Amino acid sequence: MEIKQLKYFIETARQEHMTEAALSLNVAQSALSRQINMLESDLGVKLFNRVGRNIKLTDAGRLFYEDAVSIIEAVEKSKEKINEENIQKKYTLNIHITRSDMTSKVLQSLNQFLRQNNEVEFNIHTLDEASVEEKLLDETLDIVISANKSDHHDIQSALLFEQNYYYVFRASNSVQLPTRASLNELEEFPLVAYDPVYDSRDLFRREDIGIYKDMTIIQHLLIDHGHVAILTHEETKQLTYSYPNFTVHSLNHLNIKHPMYVSMRHGNQKTFVRRWYNQLHQSFNPLFQPYSD
Repeated sequence: MEIKQLKYFIETARQEHMTEAALSLNVAQSALSRQINMLESDLGVKLFNRVGRNIKLTDAGRLFYEDAVSIIEAVEKSKEKINEENIQKKYTLNIHITRSDMTSKVLQSLNQFLRQNNEVEFNIHTLDEASVEEKLLDETLDIVISANKSDHHDIQSALLFEQNYYYVFRASNSVQLPTRASLNELEEFPLVAYDPVYDSRDLFRREDIGIYKDMTIIQHLLIDHGHVAILTHEETKQLTYSYPNFTVHSLNHLNIKHPMYVSMRHGNQKTFVRRWYNQLHQSFNPLFQPYSD
C-alpha cells in the first residue's frame, strides 16, 4: 500500500466516477484503475461497486475511506512540521563558545550581526571540546570559537586571539614573587588553576598543577596554604572581587598563553554563517581578508 494509492482512492470516492477522478488527478484512467485494483488486492476487499455509469463505495470501502483520509491528513501535518523545522534550521545560527577573556567581545560581535540580520535566530551550545569538530562537519554547529584548531580539510579555522594568563598569590613571609617571575621561581610553589580550557600542565611542563572548579577552594589555598594560582584575567577578577589583597602579575614575559580559533565548515549552506565568520574575525583582526568558499 502506497500514499499515492490512498490519494487515488480518496479522489475516486469523492468523484464517484473513474473518468472524472482520473482527470482531477491528471493521470490516465487505466493507471488509476490499476492502482485501485492493486489497493483492493492488498486489502483483500472490494472497495467500489458500479452503479450505472458511476461507482459507489462498498461498506468496506466506506470504513476504509475514513481511515485513508485520516492517514493522508496525518502525513500532510507531518510534512508541514518537517518543513517548518527545516525552515527554522535554515535561519538558525548554532554556536559553540569556549570560555575565555574575550567571550564578551565575541557576544558583542554576535549582537551586532543579529541587528544587521533580523531573520537570523541563534543557539549557543556548551559542548565537550572533543566533539565540536564532528558537530561542525554534520552542521549541528555552524560556528565554533575554541582553543582547538581543526586540521580537517572540510573545516576552515583562523586565529582570533591569544588567551593570556596571570599568576596570583597572597604575599607573605613564605610567598614572595617578583613582577616578572621566572619559571623556576614559580615552580618553587604549589600551583593551582581554575578548570582551564587549555591544559596548564602543558604550558608549565609539569604534572602536579592542582585543577579546581570552585574559586572558593583556590582562594582558600592561596590565603591559608601558600599556593600560587594561574588564571585568566576574568578569573582573576572573580578571585579578587571578595579579597582584593592578592598580588597579580602577568605571565606575558614567559609567553605563557594559548590561541583561540574560529572555525566553520567549508560549504555551509547558510550564507549568513560565512558573513558572521568574516565579521567576527575582522572585529579581532582588522587586517583579516574575508574568507569565501
